[in-house]
Amino acid sequence: MLRDAHRDLQLVVEGADVLRPVRLFVDAIWLADRTRQHLNALECLNALYATGQLPHRLFPPEARASRLRFVLQALDGSLGGASHREIATALLGQQRVQADWTDPRNHLRDRIRRAVWRGHMLMDRGYRDFLA
Repeated sequence: MLRDAHRDLQLVVEGADVLRPVRLFVDAIWLADRTRQHLNALECLNALYATGQLPHRLFPPEARASRLRFVLQALDGSLGGASHREIATALLGQQRVQADWTDPRNHLRDRIRRAVWRGHMLMDRGYRDFLA
């Protein structure tokens, strides 16, 4: 595992003792559907060797990160005993809650309720989805 401050690059090493200096060899021909991953890995290694850092552009942020952060913060509030309205206020601000909490369509209440439910589901068993 190679890592810099915020990113990891994992290599599989076969036939060598990783505690000693090694020489890396790569196949010159790759399956078409794996070419991009192989080239990215080589670019990461070259950048790590040249600059000591992994290139930021090859590690885009997780597309679901902001939603997951919202869900986990809602879960944290729920576990701490906060009401749904208190959770909404902490996550979205007093002004937004005052404007939308009593809306007859309940979209803000539903959003918080779904986030808390999803957080509990992830805590109970759903986290396994991230490991697959």
